[in-house]
Amino acid sequence: MGGKILGFLVFAAVVLWRATLRIRLVGGENREAIIARKRPVLHAIWHQRMVLGILKFPYHRVVTMASQSKDGDVIASFLFFWGFTAVRGSSSRGGGEALVEMTGVLRGTTRWAALTPDGPRGPARKSKPGLFRLAEELDAPVLPVGTSCRSPKFLNSWDRYLLPLPFSRAVVVFGTPVERLPGETLESFLSRVDEAIDRETEEADRLCEVVDAPRERIRR
Repeated sequence: MGGKILGFLVFAAVVLWRATLRIRLVGGENREAIIARKRPVLHAIWHQRMVLGILKFPYHRVVTMASQSKDGDVIASFLFFWGFTAVRGSSSRGGGEALVEMTGVLRGTTRWAALTPDGPRGPARKSKPGLFRLAEELDAPVLPVGTSCRSPKFLNSWDRYLLPLPFSRAVVVFGTPVERLPGETLESFLSRVDEAIDRETEEADRLCEVVDAPRERIRR
């Protein structure tokens, strides 16, 4: 019950925050090309940049993952009020079951999934195998996504999580979908996905005139 109440309070705060932001979409035709093929859309974005992707698309029944922790209870509740569908699990706990559930929800549809392949704990900007397995099970390409804003606040988290300050102008960039090549190894596929997400993240930073954005917290 506590998680639901906190989730609603987060939702109310986010509604007010979102009202101050202007978020532009670039590359929407890349998503439409996947939908035209009757495939689900597997948006892949670095954990650092995820919030603007969430804020841009409320009430689209986007399928995503929230951890089984108490913090995950709050996040899942917020996502429910934001119009998302959250399956519960992460790479460190319950990920296999969550992946099976997500596959079942998406199979045979053109629904959208929001994935942070380096989350929830890193290493930053290195995709985990779950993304490969999901794309293979659904016979769907991966849509690389980058986001940025004119007034970013980078937190001191493991991945230097980006929060847009109120009244920021922001952008969400969709790149060319990444498909597995015949006979391609898991490592090669994930490396190409990583490069694609990095490329769209850098393009988003360029459009927002963000220079030398941190990639992760420096290890000491």
